[in-house]
Amino acid sequence: MKTFFKIVVLIAILSPKILAQGRRVTVQGAVVDSSNGETVPYATILVVGTSFGTMADINGYFVLRNVEASGLSLRVSAVGYETKEFWIRKITGPGITLQLEIHEAPKTLPGVTVTGQRAAGPAGMVSTTVITPGTMQKNVGIFKNDVVQYVTQLPGVVTETGVSSQYFVRGGGADQNEVLVDDMPVYNLSHAFGLFSFVDPLIVKAAKFSAGGFQAEYGGRLSSVFDIQTIDGNNRNYNVRGTFDPLASDIEVTGPLSKGNSSFIAFFRRPLYQNALNRFYSLDLPFNFYDGFAKLTGDFNGTGHISAEYLTSADNITSSGGFYGSPSFRWMDNCGEVSGNYLFGDQYNMQFAAMYTAYKSEQLPNGALGFYHQLSEIETPAIYVNLVSYTMARNELQLGFRFSFPTYSYTFTNTYGSIVQESENQVEPDAWVTYLFKIGSQLHLETGLRFDLVRTFAAITGSGIGYLAEPRLSGSFNITSDLSVYGAFGVYHQGVMDLNDENLVFSPFNLIAPIPEAYGDESATHYIIGVRVSPNILTSIKVEAYYKDFSRLLGINRDKIYSYEPDYITGDGNAYGLDLSAKYDVEKYYIEGSYSYGITKRTFDGITYYPRYDLRNQVSVSAGWQPADRVWIRARWKLTSGLPYTPVDAYYGILLLDPYDLPYYSNQPPTKQVAFGQLNTARLPGYQSLDLSASYRFEALGVPLTATGTIINLYDVKNVFYINNITGQVVYQLPTIWNISLGWSI
Repeated sequence: MKTFFKIVVLIAILSPKILAQGRRVTVQGAVVDSSNGETVPYATILVVGTSFGTMADINGYFVLRNVEASGLSLRVSAVGYETKEFWIRKITGPGITLQLEIHEAPKTLPGVTVTGQRAAGPAGMVSTTVITPGTMQKNVGIFKNDVVQYVTQLPGVVTETGVSSQYFVRGGGADQNEVLVDDMPVYNLSHAFGLFSFVDPLIVKAAKFSAGGFQAEYGGRLSSVFDIQTIDGNNRNYNVRGTFDPLASDIEVTGPLSKGNSSFIAFFRRPLYQNALNRFYSLDLPFNFYDGFAKLTGDFNGTGHISAEYLTSADNITSSGGFYGSPSFRWMDNCGEVSGNYLFGDQYNMQFAAMYTAYKSEQLPNGALGFYHQLSEIETPAIYVNLVSYTMARNELQLGFRFSFPTYSYTFTNTYGSIVQESENQVEPDAWVTYLFKIGSQLHLETGLRFDLVRTFAAITGSGIGYLAEPRLSGSFNITSDLSVYGAFGVYHQGVMDLNDENLVFSPFNLIAPIPEAYGDESATHYIIGVRVSPNILTSIKVEAYYKDFSRLLGINRDKIYSYEPDYITGDGNAYGLDLSAKYDVEKYYIEGSYSYGITKRTFDGITYYPRYDLRNQVSVSAGWQPADRVWIRARWKLTSGLPYTPVDAYYGILLLDPYDLPYYSNQPPTKQVAFGQLNTARLPGYQSLDLSASYRFEALGVPLTATGTIINLYDVKNVFYINNITGQVVYQLPTIWNISLGWSI
C-alpha cells in the first residue's frame, strides 16, 4: 500500500507537467523594430533547445505551429539587430499572438561572441539574395546606398557600363527581369542615364533578388525577380530626414497617426539643378526628374496591417536636336494600391492588394539623323491574393492568384522607316500553388505550379498557342550544420518584349510591347545546383552552377523593308555558367568577394551570336572598415573581361553617277561605305575600376548628420564604352568622378 500511495502521489505531482508537455499550440505574430514599430523582414525565430524554427516573411510576420505550450522560449535574430530571447510563461488557449520587439545592433562592438544556431532558409530561397538597409550601406555608389546599384554588384549580374542601373542576369535580356515594388510591376528603374535608380534607399524596408529558379508565386518574366518592399513609417515618433546632394536631394517625413496603431510617410526627391549630368557626360543634355512616395498604414497589433500608397517617378532628358543632334527622352511610372497582410485562424497568412500601374516612355527625334519617334504606354489595373496555410508543424501550402487587365499602346519605327503600331486590351489571369515540405532539420523541398489561365485554356481546347502549367521545384539538404547542397528547376514564360535593339550601346528606357497572340509566349527553363558552406555565422561561401535554356525568343524585324515581310522574328538561345561568392562580416569590418563565369548565345534567322551582355569573366570585391565609432571607410574593386561588338571588315567607295550629268559626278570622290564583320565577333578591352567612399557621423546644433564622400574610378582607368564603327572613334566610360552628400535627421 505504501508503494502504491507513493506512485499515486508521484503521478499527481507530475501529471500537470506531462499534460502540458503533450499540449501543442500555435505561436504567431510579428517581429518589430523597437525604435519605430516597423516590422523586420526575414527575421529568424528559433525554439530554444530544439532545431525547430521558422523565418518571418518579407513583411515581418511568422507562424509557428505545433510547439510545446509550457517552458517555451524563442530566440529571435535578424541582420543588423541584437539577438534576443523571449520567455513565454503561459499559454492557456490554442495559441498566442505576439509582437516580438528587437533592438538595432550598436554601430560598434568591442568584440563579437558567436552564439546560437543558424537557421537554414526555405528551399524557395535558392539562388536568392536578401537585401536589407544594412546590406545596402555596404555598397559604394555615386548616389548613396542605391538598392539597384547593390544588385549590379552580385555574381551573375552584368551591366554594360561600370555605373548603371540597367542590368542583365545570367544571360537574360533587360526586359526579362521582373521588378516589383510592393507587388506592383515597375517597367523602368533608371535615372540620369542609369547612374542610379528611382527606388530611393530611404523608402526601402527590404528586397529579395532571385537570379533564377524562383518559385511559382512569380511569373511573367524569363530571367530574374527583384521584389522590393517599402517601409510602413514610424508609428511611435515623428521624424524628418533627408539628404543634400548635388545630383539629387530628398526629404522624408514620417510619424504616427495614432500612436502604435497607424503611421504615415511622405517622400520627395529631385535634382538641385538641370545640368548636373554635365559633371559625368561630355554632352549638353539638361535633365530633370522627380520621385514621390506616400503611404498610410494601419496596424492590427501583430496580426497584420493594411496600407494605401502612391508611387510616382518621371524623367525628362531634353536635347536641342537638329540634323547632327540627339533625340530627347522622357518616361514616367505611376503606381497606386491598397494592400494588406493578415494572420487568422491560427494557421493562415493572407496578403491581398488592389493596384493600378501606368508606364509611358517616349523618344522624340527632334530632327536628329537616324532617330524616329518611339512610344510605349501600359496601363494595368490588377487584383492580387496570396494565402499561406501552415498545414503542419513544418509544412506550408500556398495558394494565390493575380488578375491583371493591361492596355498596351506602342509605336516603333525600324532603321528603314517601317512602322509597327498597335493598341490592345488584354486579360492576364494567373494562379499558383506551392507546397513546402520540411522533413526534419535537414531536407526542405518546395514544389509549385503556376497557371496562365488563358494559355491553359488554349492548351486544353486547342484554340490557340498555350501550355498547361509552369512546374517549379526547389530543394535544399543540410549534410552537416556547416554544409548544405541545393538545387532548383523551373519553366517560365513571358508575354511582353522590349522593342529596343539589344545591340545598342545604351538604351535609356525600355519600350515594352505585348507579344502578338499568333506568335505565342517566349519560354525558358532553368536548372540550378549549388553548395553552401557556413563554418560560422560570420562566414559563408556559395558556389552555384546554372543553365538557362531559352527555347523560344521573339524579336522585332529590324530589317523589314516591304509590307509583306513579317513584323517579328523568332529565335532561341541558352546561357550557362558558374557563380562563386564568399563573405566575412563583423561589426567593425567586412569583406565580400565574388567571381562569375558565363556564356550566352542567341540564334535568330539562322545566325548564332553572342549578345552584347555576354560577359565571360567578372570579379568583384567589396570591403569596409570602421576605424572609429563615427567613421566608415568602404571600397569596391571590379574587374571584367570585355563585352562583344561588331567589327568593321573593310571600307570601300561607291561612285554615284547621274547619266544626265556625267562630267559633274565623275569629278566627285567616291562615297565611303562600311562592310561590317560577323555580328559581335570582336571584344572590347576589359573593364576595371576602384571606387571609394567615406562617411562621418556627427551632430550640429543637436541635429544628427552624416557626411559622405564618394570617388568613382579612383585611378581614372580608360574603360572603353564603345567604338564608333564608322569613324573608329573610341568613346570611354566615366572618368574619375566624385560626389559629396550630407544626410540629416530630426
